[in-house]
Amino acid sequence: MRNKTAWEKAAEAQGTTESERVLTQLARKAFLSLWSYPNVYSDEGRPGGKGDGKELVDLLVVFGTNVLLFSDKHCAFQLNIDIKVAWPRWYKRAIEKSAKQLAGAEKFLRQFPDRIFVDKSCQTPLPVSLPDPAIARYFLIAVTRGGHEAAARYFGGGSTGSLMFNNRLAGDAHYEQPFEVGFPLKGRRFVHVLDEVTVGALLEELDTVPDLVDYLVCKERFLGADIAWISIAGEEELLARYMCTMESGRHSLPRVPNDINAVIIPEGDWQHYCSSPQRAAKCQADQGSYMWDELIEYQASFVRAGTAIGLPETLPETIDHERVLRALASESRLARRALANDFRFALSKRTPGEKFARMTLSSDNMSRAYVFLTVPISPNIDYQAYRDMRAAALFAYCHGIKLRFPHVIEAVGIASEPFSEEATSQDFLYVDLSKGLGPEESAMWTDMMEEFNALQTPARDVQYQMQKITEFPIPFNFGEPQHYEYNPHVPTNRAERRKMKRKARKKQRR
Repeated sequence: MRNKTAWEKAAEAQGTTESERVLTQLARKAFLSLWSYPNVYSDEGRPGGKGDGKELVDLLVVFGTNVLLFSDKHCAFQLNIDIKVAWPRWYKRAIEKSAKQLAGAEKFLRQFPDRIFVDKSCQTPLPVSLPDPAIARYFLIAVTRGGHEAAARYFGGGSTGSLMFNNRLAGDAHYEQPFEVGFPLKGRRFVHVLDEVTVGALLEELDTVPDLVDYLVCKERFLGADIAWISIAGEEELLARYMCTMESGRHSLPRVPNDINAVIIPEGDWQHYCSSPQRAAKCQADQGSYMWDELIEYQASFVRAGTAIGLPETLPETIDHERVLRALASESRLARRALANDFRFALSKRTPGEKFARMTLSSDNMSRAYVFLTVPISPNIDYQAYRDMRAAALFAYCHGIKLRFPHVIEAVGIASEPFSEEATSQDFLYVDLSKGLGPEESAMWTDMMEEFNALQTPARDVQYQMQKITEFPIPFNFGEPQHYEYNPHVPTNRAERRKMKRKARKKQRR
């Protein structure tokens, strides 16, 4: 029986507490197992290389230049004492401590990227490389559990009990505002504070790295601009606004007019969004996209085991298998819908003796091309010889596409047998085409294309496939957030907010 690699063992880690295990399961579904690592340690505090390391974060996600740091703390809220005492105590243990831990972890990771391990004894280094600090983007995410019931009681009126956001709060000012969070760290370093309800809502709604990162970037820009007082009834309400606001074809958050100095997003949007036919249709349409996730996870198992097969005449150690899969995983949920459809279509083509290639561009990145190649097995050829031939043809397509479409700067190829074959295998290829092809290379690949009858249709007739897909069948229209002239006596309590919202609606009807 084969011994498991260190990378495989790291992928099996589930967290040490129940709440950490829940977070790990959510994260691995969203970010996939190749890039998610629970309970990461540094070698601090190990004199002479002995003893246990220091836990940095409860979950680390490394994806290209993006690094997501998660802290997960479950702290009981004292319901039987005055809120003025109970809230500061809980805030310090659940939020303030998490924020400081995350800030310390970011500092260490930037300074000592080669001292990170996935085991307490610090014997197994982090399997993926951390990005260059000069280009890295770190996101600090504190998951705080235990205060939800107390928040629901405090706000009353059927409140969801999620933590509110108030961009005027910073540092010790949090002690005076129960269940409201602004900037726990000095210098307004952003910490995304979630609770037991909103962490699930966020990672289930935005279940790819690019989708979540786009939201976090947009949120930090919206809430960190400090051009107006902004009060939001909960993370889920902001998420609903983001999902239902589009700008230039991308999700966004509403623009705050320069002459407005207060913005309030009350409760209600998330519930409306979740129960809407638009979201139901989106979820149904998304089901087919998970084939893309399964394809990545399937190949990732071979990468972790060290058994991923290289390509002909290519040294195994020169192949960056993680880079290939990262290209696939860098697609949004919407883009994966189209890509999965294209791949399924290619697999369905099963004319004996005829290969089929479908070329498409990523809807997220028009300079990235995909080649889906299916080649039926010939009964007169050895299987290894068949795979070598298929891989060589994939090489020809992925380089030849640059000759046909010069704007393409990277190509991703997947070759397989059609669905009809009894056994199937896949070859994955990533080609960096950003530097272009010189005259000699162009001539070589032109010859290869002729040899494998790849892209031999006249250039004017060659087209790449592009599907036009829409995320929602019917667009949302929640209207703009409520804008107010700033008044220090404007209530932040959710119950008072509802009264304010009803008055605003009556005013609009007049």
